[in-house]
Amino acid sequence: MEDETQQLRARIAVLEAELEQQREAHAAEMKRLKSENYAALEASQTRYQGELAIQHANFGRQIAELKARLKAFDV
Repeated sequence: MEDETQQLRARIAVLEAELEQQREAHAAEMKRLKSENYAALEASQTRYQGELAIQHANFGRQIAELKARLKAFDV
């Protein structure tokens, strides 16, 4: 009986150690994924800001053209 109890305690200790290793591995994986997601989000944000700048420049050009046409009629 005592031997069986010791075996069970040893098995519990092994399982607890495995569980702790899995927790650490999971935490490391989550940290890696969050880092990758943040980098992807940052890249996406940069692309979006670049596209907005291009659109702003295009709209500015279109406004200038429309103003030039309007002035041509005013002359």
